Amino acid sequence: MMLIDSIAAMLPMIAALPLAATDDPGFIASLLTNIFLWGRVALGIGLVIFVHELGHFVAAKSFGVKCEKFYVGFDVPIKIGPIKFPRTLGKFTYGETEYGIGIIPLGGYVKMLGQDDDPRNLEEENKRISVDSDTADEPVLDPRSFPAKPVWQRMIIISAGVVVNVITGVLFAAIAFGYGVTYSPAVVGGVTPGGPAWQAGIEPGGKVIAVGELKDDQMHFREMKMEILTQGFETPDQPIDVAIQYDDGVRNFKLQPKALPENKDYRMIGVAIPHSVTLNQDTYARPQSVAADVLSDADAGATITAFNGNPIVSDSIVPGTNFFDYLYTHPNEAVELTLKRSDDSEATVSLPPQTAKSAGIRFAIGPIVAMVDGGPAEQAGLKLGDVITAIGDNDQIDAYSLPAMLVGNSDPVALKIRRGDGDDAESTTITITPNRSLQTLSPTANLSNDIGINSLGLAYKPLSTVARITAPAKSDAEDGGLKVGDRLQKIRLVMSDSETPDWLHDELFGPVLKSLREGQEFSPSTPLNAFVDTIQYLPVGTKLEIQATRPPENRVVTATVEIQADEFNLFDRGLQFPPREAVQKATSPGNALALGYREGKRRLKDVLRFLEMLPRGQIGLKQVGGPLAIVGIAKSEAEKGISPQLMFLTMLSMNLAILNFLPIPALDGGHMMFLLYELVAGKRANEQLEFRLTIAGLLSLLALMVVVFANDLFRFLN
Repeated sequence: MMLIDSIAAMLPMIAALPLAATDDPGFIASLLTNIFLWGRVALGIGLVIFVHELGHFVAAKSFGVKCEKFYVGFDVPIKIGPIKFPRTLGKFTYGETEYGIGIIPLGGYVKMLGQDDDPRNLEEENKRISVDSDTADEPVLDPRSFPAKPVWQRMIIISAGVVVNVITGVLFAAIAFGYGVTYSPAVVGGVTPGGPAWQAGIEPGGKVIAVGELKDDQMHFREMKMEILTQGFETPDQPIDVAIQYDDGVRNFKLQPKALPENKDYRMIGVAIPHSVTLNQDTYARPQSVAADVLSDADAGATITAFNGNPIVSDSIVPGTNFFDYLYTHPNEAVELTLKRSDDSEATVSLPPQTAKSAGIRFAIGPIVAMVDGGPAEQAGLKLGDVITAIGDNDQIDAYSLPAMLVGNSDPVALKIRRGDGDDAESTTITITPNRSLQTLSPTANLSNDIGINSLGLAYKPLSTVARITAPAKSDAEDGGLKVGDRLQKIRLVMSDSETPDWLHDELFGPVLKSLREGQEFSPSTPLNAFVDTIQYLPVGTKLEIQATRPPENRVVTATVEIQADEFNLFDRGLQFPPREAVQKATSPGNALALGYREGKRRLKDVLRFLEMLPRGQIGLKQVGGPLAIVGIAKSEAEKGISPQLMFLTMLSMNLAILNFLPIPALDGGHMMFLLYELVAGKRANEQLEFRLTIAGLLSLLALMVVVFANDLFRFLN
């Protein structure tokens, strides 16, 4: 029996479908779409398993080995109390072989005469292939049995499944590139405040052509991200080499990846994916935004060709760089957009400033956490840990009004600074002269937990501490509600379903709405920036229950606040853009095979690097995905189209090729180890030793399956 890797291969169980009848044509269409989608998922994963077993089967037949069974899935008996399940979903016999689909979708096998991975059947198999002979001292083996074949033939049979997986993996990718693979280019759309790329002064608008060991003039953003993550696991304390091509040449950087606050195991350099200047087709504007007020359905999918009369250069590396920079540095000015609509007509719209919303709370400014190397703030003498307390004589500032006052300003700015803590704290004034630094992300972008002002080259952390209150909070407590110095801990949305606008229940905001209703605590995964951004989606008058602690005794206080219009404007005006995409398509069959070979080689390398890191403790078992994770990814990729699904099958094929050839008894690699011993020693390994090692291998696989299933369930529940 040839076991395909039982952890990496899993046929999806088709979701239970409603049994109630309906005449709704939308329901019928949705039902058929889901059946077709799950069918594609099952077919894709089943195909990977099938070709693996086909490799064993064809090789065995070529050497005259009798194959008794060929199965995708395992046909084991399952009985729960009095209920006995069928062993197969279907089977038939053709010639001397039984072909079927087993009820357990965890792999597949080819049952050859004289060979069985179940150690309990070893003695029976030996009897079956023994041929009585009066002249031989030892039993004669059936010439069509697997053990009767020379070692080199058995090696070919054992390795054939893995070889076929590698070949078909390359072919899957080649076909995908033949169709055309849609991807997000690895270009710098923006740099997240305080991140390694931001500190290094990397400017938006460049194309990443090398990162670590990966070099590619058409690098995919996903490939860049994976290389950074992997190197972060391997050598977390070492900088990574990054080469970025700009219109004026290539610039080289050494960046120290930074651990994500919400997951210390993941490290990134803080490069944000670029956005297109073509509006989304469906959700081209955020509801209750100025963009929704001035745009119409006719503008869906329209491309911005100019802003304030400045043309957008479509053939530049990142066409929208100057537009987004203007948008995020001029929040108080109207922007005139020239649009080319889907019907090729042109239109001009004026996008006014977007009034922000707040909960009536001003948040305290935290310490300086990062500065651009050699930037204005560093040159002026600012230090990490300093706290900005005033702009000139204006001390009525807070974490989110500060960028509204400073971004886009070109004049020198005098910042009053508190340096040090407690009795050792001192106050000083530092004058910083801004430079011309592109700001293509909002200074308060919730991609980061920090707020960054690029022209000054500084980033600070906003605190959930109340700095000022602009609207009284309601409270039944004697303290009368929130006070300056209170630290917000938890927020709960006080709004019923009937009061909630329909658009807030969409796929994007629905989970956030549910989390807010249940009560959301401030944490690395839900930082203050995300909360302030979420407020902008809620209608004015929406009530929030705030739970805070009051120093010095940290007494818990609760108050209710209402969303209100703020005195400041947002940087974001509600325009909705998709990530920028490109298509990499093979120019010829030879080019398709070359790209497929490169893709297969990269995926093999990914698996090998992962397996090297696992025993060293550089990566944990919690990073391992099991059948549920694989099915989830397979469904997600199948929804995107044939090319993404084929690229996923390439990844899956290479995973199976490597994992199934690990030297673990019961897997193909374990069989190969026994055969190598037989080849060198000239005799088969001791049967009892094989038995014990096989049992140990099976137990190890079962233990690993328990771990990956637990990981899958944990991810699903969270």
